[in-house]
Order: sequence, then C-alpha cells, then structure tokens
Amino acid sequence: MGYPALTDLATFILVLGVGIPFVYIFSKILKLHPQLLIFSEKKKEVILSFIVFIAVFAGAFGIYGFYDRVWIRATLTADPLYVLRDLIAIAILLLPVVVALKFSKQNLKDIALTRRNLRKNLALGLLMSLMLILFLGVLSPFLGGGFAGFSVATGYLFLSYVIIGFGEEIVFRGYIQTRLVAYSGSAIGIGVTSLCYAAYNFPLGYFCFSGNIALAAVYAVWRFSSGLLYGYTFHKSQSVLSSTIVHIFLVWGGLLFSLYL
Repeated sequence: MGYPALTDLATFILVLGVGIPFVYIFSKILKLHPQLLIFSEKKKEVILSFIVFIAVFAGAFGIYGFYDRVWIRATLTADPLYVLRDLIAIAILLLPVVVALKFSKQNLKDIALTRRNLRKNLALGLLMSLMLILFLGVLSPFLGGGFAGFSVATGYLFLSYVIIGFGEEIVFRGYIQTRLVAYSGSAIGIGVTSLCYAAYNFPLGYFCFSGNIALAAVYAVWRFSSGLLYGYTFHKSQSVLSSTIVHIFLVWGGLLFSLYL
C-alpha cells in the first residue's frame, strides 16, 4: 500500500473528530477556565514568534540533513543512542525560544510553564490520552493496524516521544501560539500555529521520502490535524503539560497499534 493511503486520511479525520469534542467535554467537566497570556507589545511578540519558527524550521532541516548524511546507522533501532539523538535535536530546536525569552526579558510563565491548575491540567491530558488510545485500539483493525505489543524498543520510543513532545509543545504552543492568539484571537492563532507545526514536519518528510517534495508536503499536511488537537488542548488549559501529555500518547498510541501519527 502506497503513501498516502485512505487509512492515513482516516486517522487525520479520527484525530479531529474524536480529539476536539472530547477536549471540550473534559475541559467543561474539569471546570477549566484558564486566563490567556497577555503581552504588552503584541506586534513585537508576533514578529519574534515568526523569527523563532523560521529558526526552528531551518534547524529541523539541518538536523535531519545531518542525520541523513552523517549520522548513519546500519539499522535505526530504538535504543539509548536513539533517545540521545532526539535529546540533542530538541535542545538545538529550543535555543531560539531561549534566546527570544532572554531578549524580551521573560520567564517560564510566559511560555505557560506553570503549576497553576496542575491537577486539572494533568487530568485533562491523561483523560484525553486514554480516550484517544481507546479509539485507536478499537478502530486500528479497520485502519490497517493492530496491536503491536510492548517491548524494550517501545519503552525507548516512549522516552523519545516524551523528549520530543515536551520540546515541540514549548516551541509551538507555549511560545508561538500564545503570542499569535494574543495578537489575532483564538481561532486564527491556533490555526496559524497548527500550519507552522505542519510545515515544521516537512523537513522530516523530505528526508524520509528521499527528497520527494510532494510526499514530504503530504506528510506535513497530515500533521495539521494533530497540531490542531494539541493547540486546542493547550488553549483550553493554557498549560504545556496538558498538550504535551496528549502529544506523547497520541504518537505512542499510534505506534502501539501500528498507526503512524
């Protein structure tokens, strides 16, 4: 079966059709009423956000290009070296955010890293993750997947997804989305951030598909749905914790049921 397949489109729709409504329902049940971050110089923050995105996008191309051409392994297996590779990559991609925060004299609260509503935000992330994994498990046989089982490798991949998910959520939801929402409103802010997140995945698709631009573009577009889910989860909680948990378990849950999300 070639890529993209109808099952890829089905998972794209599943993420939105299941994810968005349940985020709304659980946020109501948990009585989450978060306050949006406010910035005094909104235009300046938006400009910095796009500079951060460009730097992260270029960094992703450089990192994956380096891995593709230099850090080549006979077999790409999930092991401590695999986790270390992702840790190095995320550390590099977080540098533009660190520089931007220093330039603006801001702190962790300005990227939604806070203990406010900690239990509720943790509950939102875990409830959403449980719901998504349940749906993936039930529907995976109809989407060309099936339970792949647990192993040492899936444990290393989980650790890798924790690192990647946390880093990407800081960049795209904690930094970029907060500024775009403050400037242009929730719908546009979440939508544009999700487009940026999709574009950020283009470099990975480009090297995965040996430089095929069309397939890389499709690969990036497919990430738009998960970007919207992460963005909406973050919006309803104003916590990187919630969106990170959903990010981790959506991708790892897809792995467990042989669905690449």
